[in-house]
Amino acid sequence: MRVLRVFGGVLLWLVATVLLVVALVLCVSVLLMPVGLLLGFAALRLYGVGFRLLLPRSRDIGKGLRKEGRRWRRKMPLPELSRKRSGWLARTARRVRR
Repeated sequence: MRVLRVFGGVLLWLVATVLLVVALVLCVSVLLMPVGLLLGFAALRLYGVGFRLLLPRSRDIGKGLRKEGRRWRRKMPLPELSRKRSGWLARTARRVRR
């Protein structure tokens, strides 16, 4: 899936580059300047979409952060900060919840 996103992003960048060149050529003539400006804005938007395709999805970033957080919690040396509560802190927490 990642390869398809990168391929799509690169393909959009190529299309945006061609559109930008055509827009610059159209902007040289005064009569076709409005068309050139519209094509130029469309090309810039395509650059943005292609760039977003090259970046990782927010869902993948969140998944990686959760995974690293779990790994970090498992290796934590302080038992009072770990997920399993024991001793006085656990008894107090149970009483507060009830």
